[in-house]
Amino acid sequence: MTPRDQEILSWLYRYRYLRHDHLIRIFAPKSPKRFAERLGDLFHETGFINRPLLQAPLFDARATPMMYEISNKGVTYLEALKLLPHRAVTFSRRPRDSFNPQMLHTMMIVESLLEAELATQPEPDQRFVPVDEILARAPEATQKARNPLALPARIDGRKTQLIPDALYGIEYQVDGESRYRFYALECERTSPAFRSGSLTSSTRKKKAAYAAAIQMQAFRAKWGIPNLEVRFREAKKTLNLPRGK
Repeated sequence: MTPRDQEILSWLYRYRYLRHDHLIRIFAPKSPKRFAERLGDLFHETGFINRPLLQAPLFDARATPMMYEISNKGVTYLEALKLLPHRAVTFSRRPRDSFNPQMLHTMMIVESLLEAELATQPEPDQRFVPVDEILARAPEATQKARNPLALPARIDGRKTQLIPDALYGIEYQVDGESRYRFYALECERTSPAFRSGSLTSSTRKKKAAYAAAIQMQAFRAKWGIPNLEVRFREAKKTLNLPRGK
C-alpha cells in the first residue's frame, strides 16, 4: 500500500461513492491507465474498495464510469493506521449489494460537494470544511442528537425540522486571520409528476422555512456556526438564499 492508495481510501471514506472520473479529477494521475489498474488491484487484490451495484439497474449503466466505495475492510485498515478523515457526507453505510433508489439524488449531492471542495484546492488561502469537522465543534446536544443535521424551523406556522442534504464550510484567510462561510445544501431533481403537490410549492415552502430559520439564527444554537447560506441545486442550476450573519 502506497500513500496514494491510502489517499484513495480516504477520499472514498469521506464521500461514500465516487466514480472513476471523479477519482481521475481528484488525483490527476500521469498515467490514467495505470491508475485504473491500481483501482483494480485495490478491488481484486486487497478488498479495500468495492464496486457497488447501485448503478446496475440503470439503462445507461454500461456507459457510466465505474463507481467505487470503500469496503468495511478498507475502513478497518484506515482505523488501524489512525488515518480516518472527517466525512464530507453523513450517508449511512448499507450492505454491499443493496440498491439505493435515491442513487441519482445521492450522486447529485456528492458531485455538488466535490465541486465545492475541488474549487478551493487551487486557492492557497481557502480550505473546504467537511461536515464532521463542523459537528465535532457543535454543541454537545447536537452531537448526541439522532440526526445532528435536523434544524428547527417553522413552515406555515407549524414547528418542523429542516434536514439539509449536506452541510459544509469554506475557511479563508483575511489579513492572516481565518474566516468562515457555512452552507446548507439542498439538491432537488425529482419531477413534480412523482411527488404530491407541486415542486414549485414544495421548494418555495422550504426556502421560506430556511429564510425564517436564518433570520432567527437557529444555526448558531444547533451547529455552533456564526453564519449560514443555503444553496438550492435544481436541474443543473444553483440558487442562493441571503446569508445569515
